[in-house]
Amino acid sequence: QRLESLISKGGDKRAHMIQFSATPIPRTQAMMDSALLDVSLITTTPFEKNITTQTISKPDFPALLAHIKAEIAQEHQVLIIYPLVEESSEVPYQSLEESRGFWESKFEDVYVTHGKDRDKEEVLLEFREKGNILLATTVVEVGISLPKLTLIVIVGAERLGLATLHQLRGRVGRNGLKSWCYLYSNAPANERLVQFSQTTNGFDIAKLDLKFRNSGDILDGTIQSGQKFRWLDMAEDEAVVAAAQRRVSSIVSQSS
Repeated sequence: QRLESLISKGGDKRAHMIQFSATPIPRTQAMMDSALLDVSLITTTPFEKNITTQTISKPDFPALLAHIKAEIAQEHQVLIIYPLVEESSEVPYQSLEESRGFWESKFEDVYVTHGKDRDKEEVLLEFREKGNILLATTVVEVGISLPKLTLIVIVGAERLGLATLHQLRGRVGRNGLKSWCYLYSNAPANERLVQFSQTTNGFDIAKLDLKFRNSGDILDGTIQSGQKFRWLDMAEDEAVVAAAQRRVSSIVSQSS
């Protein structure tokens, strides 16, 4: 109804552009908070997801391995996301190609795909029907639905943005099954990951992203994050922003 109203409005109030986002970038979130954008929120989901998110590191690997075996024993599927396809001295984590031998030696029906894989769609379709473990890069952030997926491990999670982490986590639990998202990191106490693990709400995650990355230039638009006002923090000073909005609304109503 809200969308129909925006489209059907005439004159100067008719919308010229409509944006859709599950997790707005920091600048967009700041513009929403400061009322520079007219916003409608969809706060309901098709079904409630039950996903537990946890940061883990190397000492937790034996327990992770046991959990993976338990999920596969229940005919569920596991997704493991690697930061790179091939080894790099600049990244302190194993790559997909370095790790695949281990997983293939421990489990049957291990599938592998990545962005350069021309057969990616075919691999995903075959994994959906017959696979136990899928090793991949963030190429699976969106795409083919995998209804039996109940466990995802994101290696080097601190290297990814919160929106990407949220999209990847959203790959599990799509049929209502109890699911888990493990954020594997050499810095498990990373505050950004800790706070991310405490919510599955896309709006809250967008606000976290604003908090950690800052709003950028909300007027010019050339800088999407990384800068903030000298005397105002859009993520922390919500009460101040709300008071300013009320004051502006009062002035506008009095002058009209």
